[in-house]
Amino acid sequence: MGEKFTILVIDDEPIVGDALMTVLSDNGYEVAVARTGREGLDKTSKQKFDVTITDLRLSDMMGIDVLRCIREKDPCSRVIIITAYSTPEIVSESKKLGAIDVLDKPFSPSDVLGLLNKTLCKKDLTS
Repeated sequence: MGEKFTILVIDDEPIVGDALMTVLSDNGYEVAVARTGREGLDKTSKQKFDVTITDLRLSDMMGIDVLRCIREKDPCSRVIIITAYSTPEIVSESKKLGAIDVLDKPFSPSDVLGLLNKTLCKKDLTS
């Protein structure tokens, strides 16, 4: 991986955010973590991220709303929703709003890394 891709993780569960930060950092990504949707949106207004990974249910807002706000600012942005509460309706709505995918918790590090690899390879081809 020549370029260092930047990933924003938005999750109000410290164990999830910290675990993702460790796994992604150990695999060469530059990672920022936000504990609330508002904090995450604030970070996206100050820095461009290659991919944002957001939990569906945050303490202050829904991940769908985070997705909507990010995509309104940058229609080409890439967002992955993670959730323990996946339903076909959530997956459908997320995809309609432009989410790359909805990843069900619990997921393995290889699930996240595989999805990021696939997503960022597509980015390279379309950039």
